[in-house]
Amino acid sequence: MAGNMSRTKEDVRSLLQLAKLEEEKLNPLVQSFYLAEDFTREDIKLMEVTPDMLNQIVEGERVIIRGDKSDPAVLCTDTQTYEIKEAGTSDSLLLFPSLVWPNKAEASDTGDRITVASQEVAGIFHNYFELRLCKPRLQKLRYLLEENLYTGKEYEADNVGVKYTFQDLLNTIQASPKELETALQEMQACCIDGYWRMLGFDYQFSVFNHIVNLVDSNSWPSGGIPLQPVLNTLEDLFPRKIVEECFHWYTHPVGQTTPEGYDLYRWNEDKICAFLGEVILRPTGKFNLEEFLYVWQSTVPEGMKTNLKQLEGIALTDRSSKPQTICFFPVWKLPEDVSSRFNALFRTRENGHWRISLLMLKIFLQRI
Repeated sequence: MAGNMSRTKEDVRSLLQLAKLEEEKLNPLVQSFYLAEDFTREDIKLMEVTPDMLNQIVEGERVIIRGDKSDPAVLCTDTQTYEIKEAGTSDSLLLFPSLVWPNKAEASDTGDRITVASQEVAGIFHNYFELRLCKPRLQKLRYLLEENLYTGKEYEADNVGVKYTFQDLLNTIQASPKELETALQEMQACCIDGYWRMLGFDYQFSVFNHIVNLVDSNSWPSGGIPLQPVLNTLEDLFPRKIVEECFHWYTHPVGQTTPEGYDLYRWNEDKICAFLGEVILRPTGKFNLEEFLYVWQSTVPEGMKTNLKQLEGIALTDRSSKPQTICFFPVWKLPEDVSSRFNALFRTRENGHWRISLLMLKIFLQRI
């Protein structure tokens, strides 16, 4: 019905007779719809959400649509990220400011079984937005942090580069707060004076090297390294916060303490071997594989064993060349889009005859 032309009880009974329906089988509340004067709404968009997301919204969790003008929009909850895709339907989707569901309809207290209520149709839609769970889009995060690497407090006085708080990054990166926090940890970023920074690679190696040398000079066992003496000794050379972060990147807690109450840690062998392999590969381009394996093994702390699996996501090997070679090829340099990432991988394979195993493909296609 156009305009507020309410139906009467007599209208309803006439329609029941035409449809050959019994009044007793009708819901006691009959809702009569009429169109608002402007039912082609442009100021409202419909979005289909999952029951879990609906419950989260009802419970007060915030959802935010993120993306620059050049980015496809995503919706982020506190913990997850969703692609937003427009979908169409041949059905008409009606928007009501209020509507009574059948299980809440009650019979009239006047003795008449039928009650008629007018309901305005505020809008009619044939398009809506669907949400599809996706990986956070984090490539921009590394680019932003690499614009202003931390290379030591002696260089900070003249530093005019852009720095980002967590909220700054959250406003820019298409990720939920939880996913952004996890990504910063995986990228080995540090919160320095309230700003999230990545360490310059040479500076990070210097901190790491001082920690390893200190452990060796004190003859601490690889499974019993005390954290507090490391921090106390090196805090005059590097900010204590950075030493602590770097220490945790390359160790595991063992759940034990020294008689003095210092927490003990064990070396994380795979992370240390991978980091030292990257130290060798970064400046060299291609490296003779046999020579690399020898040099690599000789650089890791005593008792550790290197293997190429530790470099998955960091390097590619070419076993078809003579001699066989290895090259620094980090996964984070690949495009995030799945099609572009496949193209980049196979261009590399064609140009350099790389042998990319199924396991390597899985690593390189992560975060898609």
